[in-house]
Amino acid sequence: MSPMESVTRPAVTHAEREANTPLHVVHVFFGQVRKLSPLMAELRSLAGELRQTLIVPGYDQDPEYLAATLPDVDVRYVRMRSREWSARQTPLLKLLRFKEFTLRAMRELRRTDGDIFVAHDMPAMLPMLPRLLCHPERVIFHAHELWTEAAENLAPFRPFWRILERMTVRRAARVIVPEPNRARIVHEEYRSPRLPEIVMNIPADPPPFVRGTLLRERLSLHTDSVCVLYQGLLGETRCVLELVAAVERLPAHVHLVLIGLGEDSFMEKIGQAAERMRGRLHVFGWMHPEELRAFTASADMGVLLYRNSGRNNYYAAPNKLYEYLFAGLPVVSSAFPGLQTVVEVGGYGFCADPASPDDIARAITQAMTIAPGEELARRSRAAWRWSEQVVVLQRLYCEIAQQPHAL
Repeated sequence: MSPMESVTRPAVTHAEREANTPLHVVHVFFGQVRKLSPLMAELRSLAGELRQTLIVPGYDQDPEYLAATLPDVDVRYVRMRSREWSARQTPLLKLLRFKEFTLRAMRELRRTDGDIFVAHDMPAMLPMLPRLLCHPERVIFHAHELWTEAAENLAPFRPFWRILERMTVRRAARVIVPEPNRARIVHEEYRSPRLPEIVMNIPADPPPFVRGTLLRERLSLHTDSVCVLYQGLLGETRCVLELVAAVERLPAHVHLVLIGLGEDSFMEKIGQAAERMRGRLHVFGWMHPEELRAFTASADMGVLLYRNSGRNNYYAAPNKLYEYLFAGLPVVSSAFPGLQTVVEVGGYGFCADPASPDDIARAITQAMTIAPGEELARRSRAAWRWSEQVVVLQRLYCEIAQQPHAL
């Protein structure tokens, strides 16, 4: 019996005790759910053990995909009129959207009889503030990012977010982070009362290993070609242009494949680079996870680079690292502590200075000596399992559920 099977909602009436009502966990996230892999993995893994509600903004969500992937989750889409007016991302529009989502999600939360409420990153904490202030023993803060150290575009509101972030980690019943260095920062510097729980960004239920040929077939590449793959956000913070420059320095049989989305101005730079590289740079847009797996399984190595623009990047803990490894790919990553521990210490690839095309080219050349295939996939899947992360969530929810209601 799993820990969660014995947990029911803390009894408030005899009827509820008799009904053995499942624990109701309410998640709030101000973003695109399909792109937040840890949340998707949790919702899928605990679907048979919990009653789960997800409150998200009602745009860019792909409801058909979520309905098929999360059939047992009550997904509630908050209408965002400010987004309907304009999709631009100016500071003023961001402020307006934060305000609208806060008010509308707060109203949705008042209608929801949840037992545990989970805010995924700081914007989700705004509508949860009344609960954080009045009933903090039922609130969990899942900090996928060190929010105030995450991006420069937060600068206009950084003092506000910093105050809210510190208050949140000090009042919430528990804090969850994806890696140990972030746990230390939240505990020692942000002053959370206890060390945060660590739930790693490990993919759930990876499919059976299959070494594919899709990329070479789609791009009509020779079998001797080397396919270097980057998947994710296409932007300055991910050192994509440095990666492009690195591949330009390598022999002509080395090709770079980019899969993801970016701002129009940045994509123009990528387009210019593609023209300059004459068929060695290949760009695909966003893909559903199932389609992306097939592309990943046919590459020869995976690359993930983060610019050292703050501790949120320096202590990055991306799920794509494990997606590459589970597909049997050697990895080239930034020479940052958390990534080096996995990539170089584990013998899965090589690290580089993400700001140096020459050093990235050196790491790619070294990674070409590691054969992609089943051995890498088998070893990495044995080392990291999502099932071990689910146990942390189950234990955490058990501990909180056993606390009495604060009436």
